Amino acid sequence: MSVMRGYYSLIQFCPDLSRLETVNVGVVLLCPDAGFLAARTSANNNRSQRIFGRENVDGPRLNAAKAAIEARLRKDAAALRSLDDLKQFIATRANDLILTPPRSLKVVSPKQDLERLFRELVGGRSLHERREPLVPPTYPN
Repeated sequence: MSVMRGYYSLIQFCPDLSRLETVNVGVVLLCPDAGFLAARTSANNNRSQRIFGRENVDGPRLNAAKAAIEARLRKDAAALRSLDDLKQFIATRANDLILTPPRSLKVVSPKQDLERLFRELVGGRSLHERREPLVPPTYPN
């Protein structure tokens, strides 16, 4: 079991930048030695709505922003290889989702460590978790 250096950044929802009040809605993990960059975001907006009020959280817009940041990280993964690259990416964000300055940590298994960080720092269900359908599919005979 080898230990690698890694960096994580929280993805935070901040509906009013003048107040700087945030709620964690996701996490990004970069492991340069493993060539790993990925993000996990929350599957719902319950916590954001509890903290800021349902009337102050545009759920579809927040969901779109979370999906967009994950897609952008996937698209730009080849170019985001170092801590400086991640810092530059963070500096370019300008909407209701902000990313915290990267913090270092020891990583053993990037995918498992990303899931652990998500559970500990964000909580709830990730957009990437498999869910059983509420109603089993029916097939014509």
